[in-house]
Amino acid sequence: MAYDAKTQRLISLKKLAGKAQTSNDKDLANEGLPSGLTLASNTIFGEVISTSPSPAALYTITGQVEYLRFPSIFIAGSDTSSGRHGFELKLPSDYEANSTNTKAGTYPFINDQSINITSGSLQLIPTSFATAYEAKPFYGGSSAKDSGTQIPILDARDWYMDYFNGVLFQQDPPGTGDHAENPDYVEAYLYIGDMLDTVVAGGSGGGSGDSAAQYLVLQATGSLSAERVLLMGTGLSSSDGGAGGNYTLNIDNSVVATLTGSQFSGNVGITGSIGITLGISGSLTRLTDGTSYLVGGTNVTVSSSSNGQVTISATAGETDPVMKVYEVTGSHASSQPLVFPGINFVSNSRSFNKNQVFLNGVLMASGSALDYTLASPATGSIVFNMPLKNEDVIIVRQA
Repeated sequence: MAYDAKTQRLISLKKLAGKAQTSNDKDLANEGLPSGLTLASNTIFGEVISTSPSPAALYTITGQVEYLRFPSIFIAGSDTSSGRHGFELKLPSDYEANSTNTKAGTYPFINDQSINITSGSLQLIPTSFATAYEAKPFYGGSSAKDSGTQIPILDARDWYMDYFNGVLFQQDPPGTGDHAENPDYVEAYLYIGDMLDTVVAGGSGGGSGDSAAQYLVLQATGSLSAERVLLMGTGLSSSDGGAGGNYTLNIDNSVVATLTGSQFSGNVGITGSIGITLGISGSLTRLTDGTSYLVGGTNVTVSSSSNGQVTISATAGETDPVMKVYEVTGSHASSQPLVFPGINFVSNSRSFNKNQVFLNGVLMASGSALDYTLASPATGSIVFNMPLKNEDVIIVRQA
């Protein structure tokens, strides 16, 4: 058995009018029990719909609606001996490449997506928002705008468009089977804004991009309005406890100062001033490897005590250079040590930089292959590589 025509009409009429169907003998005004339509917030438009959408070109976006040419596909099993009656609409096969919708590429805004199986996530804009939203079916043609032959509203086939699920019904098909004049495309407007549940969750009233919901996410989804991705910066890391657990942010206190104490490595720059209210104790003169960071130089010594005090002491600096003159009183063969009275080369380790030897006013070059060497065992011995003559004058300058 099935509902008769009268029952079907009364159920539909009373449901839309907010009344219960209790008897076919009761007219609308005689029903006393209330009823209504059950709606879910995730299928209710959450943003304002323009009353003047632009059909200038395919993929044109006006506010929260997008003008598209939907392929129309026959629904198997919806045919009779009169022909094919039901057709489902899908998003174009190249939707992701051509659309400027920010959600394109994220379900359900993907290529070839059938509208009726999205349970309201995809919806066409019905004419209740403006007569400009009247769908335009075509047969023949291609995916180009307005190509083919438009099927007018008052066509003899008496077609009906369900804007919620994207199903087109024709009561009297133009012919049997896969008739050439069955609808191939439908141009209409797709809602691309946020649904009511998303707008409410974001604490926004909807209606503009500035007041749209915003989300902080761990990984980009591309489907949430104005979403931001949480990224770890220098000194920060995270650990994810998984579903039902905790997501924890961690601070590296060798990079970011914390109240519980921080250990820094490398160069630490400070601007401004530092206030210290506690005393300082212990030695402050050691580096982390145990060596002193204060080191004495020539004639300077550094000492420290356990309370942190550092003492810097200086001894007398270098004395003035010593200069001695020696006159040769007889001949002196080369390569033979000449003892210079009053000179001690050992005191400055026979340093070439601290000893200068002049012969008759000419500075001699030190070295076994040059003019002289400083010999031993005598502390003041000089070995010249040339013979000396009587009355030669030798001058030695020591630093």
